[in-house]
Amino acid sequence: MQFSKPVLITTFLLLLYSLPSNSNDNQQLVNWIKFCPSSQLCFQRPESLMPSNVLAIDSITGQLNNKNITLTYDLGWYASKFNELTSATSEPIVIDGHHGKLLLQGNKMALSVPKVTGKIAFSMLIEFKNTKELEQGRKIFKSVKFNL
Repeated sequence: MQFSKPVLITTFLLLLYSLPSNSNDNQQLVNWIKFCPSSQLCFQRPESLMPSNVLAIDSITGQLNNKNITLTYDLGWYASKFNELTSATSEPIVIDGHHGKLLLQGNKMALSVPKVTGKIAFSMLIEFKNTKELEQGRKIFKSVKFNL
């Protein structure tokens, strides 16, 4: 009887460790794809983040959505500087060789690159609906490439 108790405990522990969890390892299983809304801009995004129809007149603008994220981007003269994020924490960031800033406030994560070339600026906003996935947001931001 004493022999079966360690076997039972060992079996239980093996089953416990083999079950899927909500750890960071599972987040690595997200499929990422390259997204190029124009020949001037590309970035990596989770496959579940799907483009929505957006009307743009004078810039490359778009929106993507999934169950947790709404992402908007704007490459043009009037890209947002996110002045409305008055209590955001700010940190410098370099995107594709261009200096910008990363802003965090509440469920929002924003990227502002005031000068890509000439008067062209870039902004990207991620709004989290449920869980804040800051590392995923940073990965999207860091993947931005300009072809101007």
